[in-house]
Amino acid sequence: MNTKNPDKQTKIQLIKFSIVGIINVAISFVVFYLCYHMQITSIMLNMIGNIGNDIQNLFTSSGIKSIDGAVSNVIGYAAGMINSFILNKLWTFQTKTNTLRQAHRFFILNIIGLALSTLILFLFVDIMNWPYILVWVISTGIVMVLNFLGNKYWAFAETPFIETKEK
Repeated sequence: MNTKNPDKQTKIQLIKFSIVGIINVAISFVVFYLCYHMQITSIMLNMIGNIGNDIQNLFTSSGIKSIDGAVSNVIGYAAGMINSFILNKLWTFQTKTNTLRQAHRFFILNIIGLALSTLILFLFVDIMNWPYILVWVISTGIVMVLNFLGNKYWAFAETPFIETKEK
């Protein structure tokens, strides 16, 4: 990376991050879409037997017909997250050291992003019955911006903006 011009470096990283993001969105969306339409939650709950029935009954008695939007989002997000770490580490931010620290920080950022997007999907799709694709696109855009900032200035930064104690 060009370290003499940090503004140019940031622009290049943002472009690369956006390209990786587009790939991740495609991966995440395909997995999300397939899981949602396969009703993966029902399959998973059926696989665990009586406990699955109890979980389904708990949601049904609460007025929630399904949690397919939230569960499908978790699975799709995980698929995109694995791809994202590999491409951003090696291509966007071009870091070759501190893989464990970076993976830890990347995981923390993505868990926060996953929690935020899943909460949005759960509230607006599963509870309020809004169009799932629209809600998914909006939540993905919000999380993508937050992830770039967190990755650039914390997860993959040589001197992180926010320092944390790690074991």
